[in-house]
Amino acid sequence: MVPLRALPAKQFGGLKRRPLRAPTPCYSRWSDRRREFILGEKPDALKGVGSLHNKVWKQYQNHLDRTTTPLDRAQFYARQMEARKLRSTAALERLLGEPTLRVWRALKLLDLPQPIQQYLDEHRQPEVVRYFTERKLLELLKVGDARRIGRRFQEMVAEAEKEAGVWRSPENGK
Repeated sequence: MVPLRALPAKQFGGLKRRPLRAPTPCYSRWSDRRREFILGEKPDALKGVGSLHNKVWKQYQNHLDRTTTPLDRAQFYARQMEARKLRSTAALERLLGEPTLRVWRALKLLDLPQPIQQYLDEHRQPEVVRYFTERKLLELLKVGDARRIGRRFQEMVAEAEKEAGVWRSPENGK
């Protein structure tokens, strides 16, 4: 826990300074042989890990990349724009320090029909997450109207299931 310092006494009309007894959650990790203190809760996946050195942190980042879908990223960007009351993607790009095209392509995914978005939100198996990349979802948008997008999506789901047979282990079934 990191103690917080109170504001200067002159702002309180001459009262003495004193530390605030407010616990602030934090954790530390090692990066390039330096210890960094990060304010906030330690991620749940890392609660049992004692020392967060570079290798463990990179493994955690890779885990997040594998479990985060392009649609999740698009919804994150949309929430950020709404929460920060931003009108343009350029402002969001500058604020987050993300490349211009990445934010634009991600937000474009929100134009997919709602049933497809719902399917991708509900089916989070590694095979589905691995198959439906940002590029494949953007290809769906190029198809045209919602009916053709739906047909092409069904074909892609069948392809994903066929490919999943290669990645599944025998004890997982199917």
